[in-house]
Amino acid sequence: MSLLSRLFGDGGEARALTELSSIPSNWSDTSESGIAVSERTALQHVTVYACVRLLADAVASLPVDAYRRRGEVREEISPAPLWVRRPDPRWTRFEWLFQVVCSLALRGNAYLHITARDLSQFPTVLEPLHPDEVILHGVDSRGVPTGGKVFYSVLGQQVPAADIVHLRRFVLPGSLIGLSPITQARQSIGLGLAAERFGARWFGQSANPSSVLETDQPLSAEAVTHLQRQWISSHGGRRHPAVLSGGVKWRPISITPEESQFLATREFQRAEIAMLYGIPPHMIGDTQKSTSWGAGIEAQGIGFTTFTLRPWLACIEDALSDLLPRGQFAKFNVGGLLRGDQRARYDAYASARNAGWMSVNEIRALEDLPPIPGGDSYIQPLNYGPLGADPTTPDQPAPEEDPSGPLDEAA
Repeated sequence: MSLLSRLFGDGGEARALTELSSIPSNWSDTSESGIAVSERTALQHVTVYACVRLLADAVASLPVDAYRRRGEVREEISPAPLWVRRPDPRWTRFEWLFQVVCSLALRGNAYLHITARDLSQFPTVLEPLHPDEVILHGVDSRGVPTGGKVFYSVLGQQVPAADIVHLRRFVLPGSLIGLSPITQARQSIGLGLAAERFGARWFGQSANPSSVLETDQPLSAEAVTHLQRQWISSHGGRRHPAVLSGGVKWRPISITPEESQFLATREFQRAEIAMLYGIPPHMIGDTQKSTSWGAGIEAQGIGFTTFTLRPWLACIEDALSDLLPRGQFAKFNVGGLLRGDQRARYDAYASARNAGWMSVNEIRALEDLPPIPGGDSYIQPLNYGPLGADPTTPDQPAPEEDPSGPLDEAA
């Protein structure tokens, strides 16, 4: 069972414990196209599935590091706290992050339950919760606090707000609940699902006949059935010439312009859903679309990381950093996504080394290579130095004057 199916798929007892206050007020199960749109049905749209999978895979594959800030210097904490490396023992770090991003991408909210703390009361276990299991109390239908106590309940059990980490992606001013992308785009997703079903019926069930047999003679029901069976038996799947008699004429039926537009509709809906998640169409297999992010893989990867992934990463980083001691913070390492090809990297390393601001061991660390003896030194080009200094002449102390003076020496 895939992670998407495990998190939002069928199986097990269905629970719908979400309070009315935690659902956008304009929620509707059925779109104007007549298709019921929910997280589960939306994932049946291949574009929604591809966008969510791409975001979740990209975020979950990145390492998360913990840092300590000392003045202007950022110092990595090694090893990082165990819960940063693996927030929930039941899941790998990849699976845990995958579920968090899925919740955000499909529901606009992700909930983490702090189920264990250390002696200093810092979290040690963060359990991801299905959004249907969580109810936020003390807010109105817009998610705005009503002035009373705000708390959560999980499967009917009240949980202190301090034990719930609530992540949100798109939040309206004053609201404590994020908007669901699926809910906001249910008309577009419903139209895409309707177009898919139309195509399936058209090609699979032969909803429209490909041709008709016409005659000006009146036919009984038995005669119509006999003529139809005889035609299919003689000409179905064959290219033999047809011989018609008794005034029977064969007329093919072409696809109407309206019916042929479903392909264009599917293409438009694919691009629109990709736009909903900020995914360039070419990254989900739509190679007909061009991109202004550059022609090379390196430029496209940098554009995707900068304009699409960065906000998702910042949302999770902020939530994790709030759980660390003061002065510490969590950060995703996106270096792997921003790395160029081998030649470009080596040219950049050579420039950094020759300019004197990177050592050999720092370069080797970026390439996942072990340090070497003497690799921590920095070099300085001979033509580099303070303004007005002579780089070819080392600074020497001025000679001390003889207190006796030249006259005393002559005497």
